[in-house]
Amino acid sequence: MSTAGARLAGHIRATSERLAAACTACGACYRACPTAPAIPALADAVAEDVMAGVRDILRGGPGSLAAVAFAAACARSGLCTDACPERIDAALLMRMANLRVRGALGDPPRVSAKEDPGWAARVKAFARLTMSAEEQAKWL
Repeated sequence: MSTAGARLAGHIRATSERLAAACTACGACYRACPTAPAIPALADAVAEDVMAGVRDILRGGPGSLAAVAFAAACARSGLCTDACPERIDAALLMRMANLRVRGALGDPPRVSAKEDPGWAARVKAFARLTMSAEEQAKWL
């Protein structure tokens, strides 16, 4: 790994640990997420359990299957950050978890876009939330 790559990996690890330590796994961010209800793997998930699993991922652990699915599905709406009672940048927390499940630190990816059949649908769903009708007609 190059020096720059090693610095980036160190930054991801340190940021992940800082966010995991600050997160109380209350689940408010999960409940605010517009993507979560569209993920079949989360149909019966408990918000607090999912976020405890995301904290485990951030700390380098395996996380639960639901936590991996949630981290991989993040569409970056940012609504999680507004919902966080701890005032954590929950969108950044989810981005760090997403990087880790996708193998950004050299670990084998736990999920990839190629293996995730719902990825494109989630991107389009998020786009519909953020784009005007004119933009949707042009791009979707």
